[in-house]
Amino acid sequence: MEIGQVIGATTLRGFRFVIKKGMEKYVKRDEFVTTKEAVTGNEILGIIKEITISNELLPDEFGRDLRLDDIILIEGEYPVPTVKILGYEHGNGLELPRYGIKPGSPVRLARNETLKRILKQDEEKSALIGALSARESVPVYLSINDLVSRHCAILAMTGAGKSYTVGVLVEELLKKNGSIVIFDPHGEYKCIKTPDSTTRVFSFRGRDKICIETSSLGIGDFTNLIPDITEPQRDLLDEILVIAKKFYDKYDLEVIRGILSLIYELKENKDVNSEIIPVEYLRDMAKRVGLSTIGALMRRIDRLSRMEIFKLDGTPLNEIVARNQLTVIDLSDADERISETIIAAISRRIFEERKQYVNEGKGDAIVPTFIVIEEAHNFAPRTTEDRKILSKSILKKIAREGRKFGVGLCIVSQRPNRLDADILSQCNTQIIMKIVNPSDQEYIRQSVESVTEDIVRDLPSLYRGEAIIVGSAIKLPVSVRIRKRTTEIGGEDIDVVGAWKNAR
Repeated sequence: MEIGQVIGATTLRGFRFVIKKGMEKYVKRDEFVTTKEAVTGNEILGIIKEITISNELLPDEFGRDLRLDDIILIEGEYPVPTVKILGYEHGNGLELPRYGIKPGSPVRLARNETLKRILKQDEEKSALIGALSARESVPVYLSINDLVSRHCAILAMTGAGKSYTVGVLVEELLKKNGSIVIFDPHGEYKCIKTPDSTTRVFSFRGRDKICIETSSLGIGDFTNLIPDITEPQRDLLDEILVIAKKFYDKYDLEVIRGILSLIYELKENKDVNSEIIPVEYLRDMAKRVGLSTIGALMRRIDRLSRMEIFKLDGTPLNEIVARNQLTVIDLSDADERISETIIAAISRRIFEERKQYVNEGKGDAIVPTFIVIEEAHNFAPRTTEDRKILSKSILKKIAREGRKFGVGLCIVSQRPNRLDADILSQCNTQIIMKIVNPSDQEYIRQSVESVTEDIVRDLPSLYRGEAIIVGSAIKLPVSVRIRKRTTEIGGEDIDVVGAWKNAR
């Protein structure tokens, strides 16, 4: 369908056109159009990014001072759309034209068949995310291999639909028998259940309590868990962990507490019997520390024990990572430091076990796993003001190396400018929803290579549930209306007025 003609100067990046009479309703932002390359006749695909409406009878400089309330100027008005050239079909993608476009060339609406062909993915290995915002009849699929292996980011302001979009991805990955682990600070995802897959929910409290193997924790983990630990206590604990690793295959907090008790008794010159650890290892330590340091560290270890999270054996990895399973780690009852430790410990274990399985053919993580980090700016922040964020280092490692071992990362955030730039840049697929904060927009533009200036300009005008998707999992950047979910939705806004009305 011809909708206009090219006017004015054209470039290899864009052109403008005038609309044929009666075709105005077909011309809108993010609509796809085609025209012909001058020399080769190749069909050039473009997308409408701006529409300027001018009136030759009322130039801008006169219109500022006039008050023509009763006059409607129709004659001489003409809308001029500006088109960004995407390219012509070549192989499995698009290439920018090498020759120009002649002024006067007809401009047509792109056919649905053309758009479907360009956006086509292998349905056996793709996820239906939604439909084009400008064409509801054109579905949009994402390559799951690229989405998982090369990582992705879902970025948006509060209420734009981040968690809803994560739910759509979860539904699609479960259709492919995927293994997904979500670290959920607000308890939004535990209601997701599909008839043909398993949902496991582990929490900080209750029957299905998440447990972390104590011997998997390093001194950095303990320092994070015990914010009031002093330097002498930290040094003592570090030495005890070295001894525990030397003489125990696995150990728990009770073993650490027991070693501290032996040192305390040696400090008091009592006779000590130790069946596992030679006393001379402990006697030297007892000479170098004070009773107050030992006693204070014992009290802090007791405090950790009362949480009942850190055990001799953690939650089996094959219960967390499994084919055709969504695992939700509900952190809504855990404080910030505990959440960081749980994310770090489980992510580290998944990564190391997958690495072992790929390299040696053994290990508990026998299937590739997609890890989703909600509120990622808290667990992988751009800067740390007063302390090291424990989870950041392992998430950076997964972002850099996870592709080789089948560990995918999805970071979800409402504050992109607080995210670590290295992690964000390693996410090769971006699902960006409405963002109005200028600093967030600029940070995304600087950190993500595939996000251009015109994409950033469009972010404030997106509707709820609408996203711009760019990157390796999709053939070209498009504006998408996220499809409806089939699973239960958690974390929706409260109807405050209704709650007030119905309250007793």
